[in-house]
Amino acid sequence: MCGVIGYVGAGASPSFFLNALRRLEYRGYDSAGIAMLTADGVAIQRAEGKLSQLERKLDQLPAKAKVGIGHTRWATHGKPTENNAHPHRSGPIVLLHNGIIENYRQLKERLVARGYQFLSETDTEVAAHLLHDEYKKLTSGTPEARMRSALRSVVGQLKGAFAFGILCLDTPEVLYSAKLGSPLVVGQAEGETFMASGITALVEHTRQFMVVEDHEIVVLKPESVEIETFDGQPVTRPFQRVEWSVAMMEKGGYRHFMLKEIHEHPIAIAQTLNGRVQRDSGTINLTDLGVAKLPLKTLSRLQIIACGTSYYAACLSKYFIEATARIPVEVDLASEYRYRASTVDSKTLVVAVSQSGETADTLQAIKAARANGAQTLAVVNVPGSTIAHMCHAESLTKAGPEIGVASTKAFAAQLTALYLLGLALAQERQSLNDAQLRFYVDELVKIPSLVERSLGLSDSIERLANRYHHLSSLLFIGRGPQWPIALEGSLKLKELSYIHAEAYAAGELKHGPIALIDENMHVVCLAPRDAYYEKTLSNIEEIKARGGRILAVGQENDSQLLQLADDFIGIPECSETVLPFVTAVPLHLLAYWIAVRKGTDVDQPRNLAKSVTVE
Repeated sequence: MCGVIGYVGAGASPSFFLNALRRLEYRGYDSAGIAMLTADGVAIQRAEGKLSQLERKLDQLPAKAKVGIGHTRWATHGKPTENNAHPHRSGPIVLLHNGIIENYRQLKERLVARGYQFLSETDTEVAAHLLHDEYKKLTSGTPEARMRSALRSVVGQLKGAFAFGILCLDTPEVLYSAKLGSPLVVGQAEGETFMASGITALVEHTRQFMVVEDHEIVVLKPESVEIETFDGQPVTRPFQRVEWSVAMMEKGGYRHFMLKEIHEHPIAIAQTLNGRVQRDSGTINLTDLGVAKLPLKTLSRLQIIACGTSYYAACLSKYFIEATARIPVEVDLASEYRYRASTVDSKTLVVAVSQSGETADTLQAIKAARANGAQTLAVVNVPGSTIAHMCHAESLTKAGPEIGVASTKAFAAQLTALYLLGLALAQERQSLNDAQLRFYVDELVKIPSLVERSLGLSDSIERLANRYHHLSSLLFIGRGPQWPIALEGSLKLKELSYIHAEAYAAGELKHGPIALIDENMHVVCLAPRDAYYEKTLSNIEEIKARGGRILAVGQENDSQLLQLADDFIGIPECSETVLPFVTAVPLHLLAYWIAVRKGTDVDQPRNLAKSVTVE
């Protein structure tokens, strides 16, 4: 979950590394560090806390260098302190790391016995000392050849996940890396080569990227990139062009990235639909959706695996896919998927949903599904991600880069892609007739404009947040597809404002949670006019009878709901197909404005990172 950046060329500067790390700070912001290698040796500066602390030390780094590495940390081993910040040095070796070394204790004991002294509590320092130990054992060959050999030896001894950035003082114009289980991309421009844990760090410098795969070592020089496997076999792989732009990663006048990304719901949905729905014929373009080579007609069931917000998008899609494709759908938390007996076979499609395409739990779950013979599909937002490489097929959500740690527009894009998958299945399996399929295609096309209308609620929700920011606890309820939306709203409030929040299927209130209701309890009730409307109103009456306070979300002209509610958010009229996309928006805005009113760090909530690359 850390961010790593590396450069080799002629133009490395402290500001280059700082700006790249800012692009990666969503991956971790406990501490940071930069190392730059010049003819005078290596200069390293590290700092506890956010990048602003490291920025104060930039004048202590050389103005220019040909090679360097930078790191922003999400702590696993050891507290966020300067000593624990990366990079770590051992002799001529300077190393930083994204991932986790599971057998570091055993390795540390061995290295201590060999005379190495440890200055940090991290697992990463073990890798630096181990590489130094292997490197100094070798006495023949060039320094670069010795480094390659030492690195091959080291990666064979490590258990866990890693993407390393490594400098060696003996090879002053070479940058080394190795990957297993943690994301790593390489970029190239004229006379410059880059490595990073995500393309967001590099798009202002190049659009040519190559994804490094597991069990690969990379040697970067200003004019070349050489890849070999852990056992020394050369690998050839072309660079690919990525169309993300710098403007996509700027705030564009918004107060926070999160607010900008909430307002990008409509375009994220529209871009994910674009080319995949053929409105004239009322059909789904299987090739553009990325599922043409999957055996959709012969599948017997779906399993969707995901974590966090992606899991709630998956839960929501279950209602739609089962209703349209008439195929059983199971939804699993990826972190739990491997810990029950597998029942998948070649007629099971396992769909991995991940914004980053690097989520460690989801990656391990999809590996298990493939090992048991399942068909696999990646629904990801980052082109060429690890999960996409692992699956038989890839359906790219087209939300563009999402910088705010709390996912918003990616949730809408994932939901869109999963609805399209449901319609693709229905089309191929003929579970809907032509008229029905056309109806759903037409409904999906309406979603961006209706979501745009719901974004107009932002000002009124901001005023509403003034009455809710002081609460210590809040409940959310919904029925049917609105239950996962309640879960999503609850999660956003917890993430951003640190207010305790829980979500329940409304029918479950009387089975325990109603004991929490009194005059001090506020409940967000999702009650649009859908098939569950009357029953949800009954739940609201039960809450009112016990003194609970009601914030209702329903259609803007619903006078009955308006009378029951203490506070009301009115959404535009729309069909049940569209409703979840529309009701998600006010809950994202509510969490955002409450957090702003409380003064928390909206884009970088405490203890969280955007891409969870350790289990």
